[in-house]
Amino acid sequence: MTIHNQKGLHARAAAKFVNITNKFESEINVSRENENVSGKSIMGLLMLAAVKGTTIQITAHGNDA
Repeated sequence: MTIHNQKGLHARAAAKFVNITNKFESEINVSRENENVSGKSIMGLLMLAAVKGTTIQITAHGNDA
């Protein structure tokens, strides 16, 4: 998936993403290049430094994936 938001994956967008992922029991991970973080962690998502145009991969493992 490619980030299209003009401001990238900034704090507000990361918070919205985490609010959605926390509704699931499954483990959700987001990766960029060699970095892999929990999709349920705002700080982790911000550490990816995903600016507009960055490609990320989202994976989910679990019963409700």
